[in-house]
Amino acid sequence: MTAGSAATGEKIPVLDVRNLEAVYRTDEGVVYAVNGISFTIAERETIGLVGETGAGKTTTALSILRLLPERTGHVLGGEILYKGQDLLKKDIDEMRMIRGACISMIFQDPMTALNPTLSVGDQILESLEIHNTDGHPPEALETRVDELLRLVGISPGRKGEYPHQFSGGMKQRIVIAIALACEPMLLIADEPTTALDVTIQAQVLVLMEELKTKLGTSMIMITHDLGVVAKTCDKVSVMYAGEIVEYGTAKDIFEGTRHHPYTVGLFKAIPSLNESTRRLQPIDGLMPDPSDLPQGCKFHPRCPKCLEECRDGHPFLYDEGGHRILCNLFRGEGL
Repeated sequence: MTAGSAATGEKIPVLDVRNLEAVYRTDEGVVYAVNGISFTIAERETIGLVGETGAGKTTTALSILRLLPERTGHVLGGEILYKGQDLLKKDIDEMRMIRGACISMIFQDPMTALNPTLSVGDQILESLEIHNTDGHPPEALETRVDELLRLVGISPGRKGEYPHQFSGGMKQRIVIAIALACEPMLLIADEPTTALDVTIQAQVLVLMEELKTKLGTSMIMITHDLGVVAKTCDKVSVMYAGEIVEYGTAKDIFEGTRHHPYTVGLFKAIPSLNESTRRLQPIDGLMPDPSDLPQGCKFHPRCPKCLEECRDGHPFLYDEGGHRILCNLFRGEGL
């Protein structure tokens, strides 16, 4: 599903993912994790990748950074254009220089993302040393470590401490500091608030928004939480079984009148303070086995509005002003 590309005369997007396909080859068979997705991210823009566990969100992020497991993970096709250059054509050394300096990632669990044997200051410093192409002296790098800790609200006096001496929220702040050390153009945040309590979640989201504004960073926010998306994202891609089933601006998704049945299901599963008597409505069934995906629309076995044509063949792509929905319910509408 194509999310569009820059028109003639427009700036080249920071990231342009085109028809990306990624699989895992295991002894039990092939896992079809990402199945032909496309989206673009402009400067200072945040896009949300939303969906249940197993939708392919994290695999998409790992594919962008070329961090899929070496023996099992494979990108079968597509392009991942960072400022016009295809990352899939870069060699290992080129990718090492891009990771951290140009594209950084906040990994899902701050409890395991940090090395327990190194002080937090050394872990931030490591990224700065790897990308110190301008030959800054050690004193300047140490000063930068202090700046980054202050930026995320941690006293530089604690840089000699180890991860186990910090709370979960502070560990997440340190992970963010490492990701932002070299002021990347693109930040990938994979469920950055999942392991945190509600109060710390709010603080981390505010911090990320402030840093995005200050540094001019573009962002991919990977989450299953539509509340987080509403607060942080300019555009939204709803993923299901490795496909983008709905794509649009945050206004399209949260205020529009047409939605993919899966998106409707996600909204019905969110508690609302305005409708305290409404019972939550979980989506029936489970995400399909990615090694044995159903024919036709991948959502049709769980869809309350399934049509006969949904069971065979690729679903219709509805498109109205960039709001795209992959669903036969809208056949004959849009472009």
